[in-house]
Amino acid sequence: MPIANVIRIMRRILPAHAKISDDAKETIQECVSEYISFVTGEANERCQREQRKTVTADDVIWAMGKLGFDSYVEPLSRFLARYRETEGDRASYRDPMMQQQQQQQGMYDGGVLNGYYRDPFGSGSGSGSGEDGGGTSQNGMSGFDLYSHYK
Repeated sequence: MPIANVIRIMRRILPAHAKISDDAKETIQECVSEYISFVTGEANERCQREQRKTVTADDVIWAMGKLGFDSYVEPLSRFLARYRETEGDRASYRDPMMQQQQQQQGMYDGGVLNGYYRDPFGSGSGSGSGEDGGGTSQNGMSGFDLYSHYK
């Protein structure tokens, strides 16, 4: 990740008067790059096992769960579902033929894939549509805003 992006993210979180050493910036940059490689590598291994060439957002979320980042799975799944809803036709899960192919390949399952992917709405239907995500989730993160600290 470019150092400018790392610095921008760090400054948004820290108080205005805080200073960041060059060493801290470089350390965070290395950590972020390693984290991205770690998660992407696991997602790619899954794609290779399933003989697919494209790593999807669902693969990345699955990899995060498999690697022990369970606390991110539900909020990211919810964010992805909401993103897909706002994108309309661009989301492949709304195409009936694509949905059927994904179900046959085990890629599209609203329930659980190997215990790591969870239905963001808790419906278990795997339909990709349904409730608006309201209510209380298992871990109390129903109103979680992934990017609230950037606003």
